[in-house]
Amino acid sequence: MGIDEKKNQAADFFWLMAGCVFLLFMGGKWNLPVTTWIGSIFFLRYFRIQRGFWGILLAFPFLLLTSHIWFTGLAEQVDPEFKILIATSFTLYIIIPCLIDRFLHKRIRNQLLSTLVYPASIIVIQFLFSYVEQLGTILHWTGSMFSFKPVIQLVSITGVWGPSFLTGWLASIINLLWEEKFELKKVRLPVAVFTGLFLLIVIWGSIRLAFFGPDPGTVKVGSVIAGFEEDNMFYIYEDGMSDADKLREKGKYRALTFKIQDELFSSSEKLIPTGIKILSWASGNAVVFAEDEAALIKRMRNFARENQIYFFPSLLVLGDYKGPDQNHVLAIRPDGQIEYDHYKGRNPNASFYRGNMVEIINTPYGRIASPICFEMEFHRFIRQAGKKGVDILIVPGDEPARGAAKMHTEFSMFRAVENGCSMLRTTLEGLTMGADYQGRVLSQMDYYKTLNNRIITTELPVKGVKTIYSLFGDWFAWLCVIMLLSFIGSACFNSTKSI
Repeated sequence: MGIDEKKNQAADFFWLMAGCVFLLFMGGKWNLPVTTWIGSIFFLRYFRIQRGFWGILLAFPFLLLTSHIWFTGLAEQVDPEFKILIATSFTLYIIIPCLIDRFLHKRIRNQLLSTLVYPASIIVIQFLFSYVEQLGTILHWTGSMFSFKPVIQLVSITGVWGPSFLTGWLASIINLLWEEKFELKKVRLPVAVFTGLFLLIVIWGSIRLAFFGPDPGTVKVGSVIAGFEEDNMFYIYEDGMSDADKLREKGKYRALTFKIQDELFSSSEKLIPTGIKILSWASGNAVVFAEDEAALIKRMRNFARENQIYFFPSLLVLGDYKGPDQNHVLAIRPDGQIEYDHYKGRNPNASFYRGNMVEIINTPYGRIASPICFEMEFHRFIRQAGKKGVDILIVPGDEPARGAAKMHTEFSMFRAVENGCSMLRTTLEGLTMGADYQGRVLSQMDYYKTLNNRIITTELPVKGVKTIYSLFGDWFAWLCVIMLLSFIGSACFNSTKSI
């Protein structure tokens, strides 16, 4: 092996390592939003210049290790198999689009269209993985961009696919420039089209934020969270103890459930004089043993009736429970009647898929739905809210991993932008946040930074809007599927023609 060849291999390896370093900050616990726009540039560069099979194979263990580090600390109450699935899926998110681009982009004879191969491939792979019930859109790169408010307005049209497509397209444009030694005149058209469209999206998003915000009229919503003595305390009891230990410790934990329930009601009473009309409790916070659930629900109904509020308490039921899922949320009217009882339909702790219904309650403050926590990762499921004209999403959340305290809350807000609803996510062991349907943050409270008096009020707009995404769903993702199939067909035709 010559000196020049060794230098080339070292340079190749550098691009892979640079991509892996950036990957650690593309979303997740160390999110730096700008890195999402940079990291894939290096991955694409690495795979395009590989000369053989072994260079491609070499990337897999490094990407798998990086993906594992990325995911470490983002989930605690999941099986090891789920962690393996996440790391493997994230690795394939990166490798497969790069391989498709490697084999196709030079076979597309139109320079502009060739730059679309990689971003279209990214969306097709992300779209296919979103059909895996354990994943949804949990790993989607758009999730890292919540702070880029003008750009995320695109989500109301394309769903989460649009911003992710832009990041891939930028990587393809930069690599085209790279291959042409950054001689702009050789790639003038692709660069001009991308730059013009990107600026148009930013300008349109800025105009939408500035001039087409929510109509006047808000409702005051209260969020109440009671702290635990230790993180994941009741999940440890339910899933981490033997039956003998559970029996021995039950009296202690049952007493703790009563203490937490009293604290939730006591803190909620403090919010009533502020004029709240809606009250939300976090998922996993109102913990109750099965034999005590009926009494707790009666107490909740009385509290709503006595204080004339719409009440959305989420319950975690322990012990000998026969319901569809241990996590469920009630929608209680001011007359004390239960409008609906929504059970968590997608649960990483319990077979993932257990239902497919988003229930609605009509109130003087708009139409309200209350999906639970992990359900917000599933765009097709939550799109029911957009199709049914929901104005407000009251989402009880629980993040039993400190690293995920911010990530899941921010990503769930994309469902509100997609479907034109305002949203409040009241989160145990995580970030509580209220936002309007443009992603404009109205309130937030970090569980780990607010050590006492974990209560907050949010003025939520009472009127949502219809969005293109809520009407037409994943049209952009399907467009990318059609584009990719067309590129494959064109490449095959060109190859046949050249023989």
